[in-house]
Amino acid sequence: MRLLATLTLLISSLFSLGFRWLQADVEFVNITHTVVFGERLEFSGAIETRAAVVEVVLFLKPFGADTQVIPFKPAADGTVNLTYDLENKPLRAFTPVDYWYQVKLESGVESSSPVYTFLYEDNRFDWQRQDSATFKLAWATTGDPNFGAALQNSVQDSLKAAQAILPAALPTPVRIYVYPTAQEMQSAARLAAAPWAAGHASPDMGVILISITPGPDARAEMERQLPHEIMHILEYQVAGSAYNQLPTWLLEGLASNAELYPNPDYQSVLQKAVDEHNLLPLSALCQDFPRELSGALLGYAQSGSFVRFLIENFGSSGILNLMNRYADGLNCEAGVQAAFNSSLQLLETRWQQEFLGLNAGLTAWKQVWPYFLLAFLVIVPLGLSILPILRKRQEIRGTNDER
Repeated sequence: MRLLATLTLLISSLFSLGFRWLQADVEFVNITHTVVFGERLEFSGAIETRAAVVEVVLFLKPFGADTQVIPFKPAADGTVNLTYDLENKPLRAFTPVDYWYQVKLESGVESSSPVYTFLYEDNRFDWQRQDSATFKLAWATTGDPNFGAALQNSVQDSLKAAQAILPAALPTPVRIYVYPTAQEMQSAARLAAAPWAAGHASPDMGVILISITPGPDARAEMERQLPHEIMHILEYQVAGSAYNQLPTWLLEGLASNAELYPNPDYQSVLQKAVDEHNLLPLSALCQDFPRELSGALLGYAQSGSFVRFLIENFGSSGILNLMNRYADGLNCEAGVQAAFNSSLQLLETRWQQEFLGLNAGLTAWKQVWPYFLLAFLVIVPLGLSILPILRKRQEIRGTNDER
């Protein structure tokens, strides 16, 4: 019995040693990658093993996205040359990406490489950089030796302005990339649906993209775009994963109020809509803004004005309370009711009266006149169809009375 136990232990040890030997027999050599931004990722290296390889898989894990599983066959000598198509399967710009290989041998043993990491950064530009504990700044503009200093000063002023409205801590460091033109920024962020956008934030990654054309208006554009996008980062710090559940009018209204140099078109666009009775219902701005420039501009103008009304009436604590209600899962209108004990429609009416000077009776009429019109369109034809019947009955009744 003792001999059998000894033999069993010996066989088990040999199998264990053989398993570890097979695992150690796989080596990942000169593993590297090349980024051609917006076009492709190229992976290369070699997988060296004395055992027969059954399967090789590349695992690609972008930040905040599902892991992609890409099986492939290395060359006969174990060389790896693999291309990932970014045009048809794009990654978010400036996202951290992890990748690793897994090899399955004929014996059934699986061996994984270390995890390699790279930043999918826009390498079409020669970025100038300036880092601090709070921000990592990169800009591609040239011709102005003072651009970096102006950017650093504007960033600090912008952070103060945003936190004065929404007192939340900033994740550090926040990465800010400044493009020379809006078109180049939009191509990096893939904002084809919003050709009017000058900036973009990825709050979950702590990344901001803005566009500043060198010239006399550069500082004013910094003071408009930077606080706007920094506010989106702060909003995410408050709402977390519920960020996308917050109404668009709240997200963009807060961002517009943070601007040190607000868009001068906001007031004129808003006044025109008031004069022409073309204001957008706030309920229509819960999910998104219109895509065309004029509608989007009005959406920003209205949201900024309405959120300013909320701030003046309920303060920053009221805004934080509202955001928490949305983070709890309440919808656009229920969140307002829970936070302010008032309906969105009632607050909208107050805002129009107190901030925009609209007549209460006119506002009420504008809200109910479609129902009067519908009633008119239904009742009048119905009345006209019944009228001959009533006349016929009257004639019959008159004839019976004569008898």
